Amino acid sequence: MSTSRRIALAVALLSGAALTASVYHMSTLFAEHNRQHRKVYYFKEVNLREFQFGGRAVRIEDDDPGGANWHVNVRYAGDVLRLRAVVPGNPKLPNLTPYHDWLRLLMFAESTGLTTDELEAKVKSNEIPARLVVVTRTPMPGAEAGGWGDVWRANWTYDFYEFQRDGGFGREQYRFSTGKPHRAAKTGQLPPDSWQLQAAMSVTPQTQRPNNKFTMDALNAAGWTMPAAAWSSMMLLVSAAIVLAPKRRVATAQA
Repeated sequence: MSTSRRIALAVALLSGAALTASVYHMSTLFAEHNRQHRKVYYFKEVNLREFQFGGRAVRIEDDDPGGANWHVNVRYAGDVLRLRAVVPGNPKLPNLTPYHDWLRLLMFAESTGLTTDELEAKVKSNEIPARLVVVTRTPMPGAEAGGWGDVWRANWTYDFYEFQRDGGFGREQYRFSTGKPHRAAKTGQLPPDSWQLQAAMSVTPQTQRPNNKFTMDALNAAGWTMPAAAWSSMMLLVSAAIVLAPKRRVATAQA
């Protein structure tokens, strides 16, 4: 083996070792970042008209079901949340199914530093208390149900009515998320990577859901391991090409 091939082989071995070490360390950094910072969510839909939350009765009733003045009344701890049926369904369907195009009732929890299964287990054991929210989607004002204005998603609004432990409802309102995935949400739009965005998807048609918004947080957490892995890969490829290159044939001069 020529001297150049010996040198290339040594560089290939060193580059391979460096690549293995950097990738291994990178994976540990990713895992630690996800464990410490990645948000996880637990959701469970409630499809009952009567149940208990926090020791208080919850009851959901219809007012003028199927009529022009159809409202849904959510009763909780002496308070009444009155909502107009903005996307009327079939009032003969059972439980809360008539509202599924525009309203969902969700138990949920959020956390960091846990896996999804760990969060679910902690919710079921009451180590992390579940929260309860009514999520609604309202089409553009004046839009006819099923008409073109009903699918003009840029004008959809989402309301979140969270049940308070001591009674009453908290309220948040956001608009549909627009813009490119890599850009931050505009003021008043559904915030990315939030329980509100996750809950809003339950009342958003599958084909109309907003794009995911990606961040560079995990890649930034990789630190020096990312460029080290890149350079090691390049050195490994170049040196391997030299080692495996076919030998040159030298023609002998004829007398």
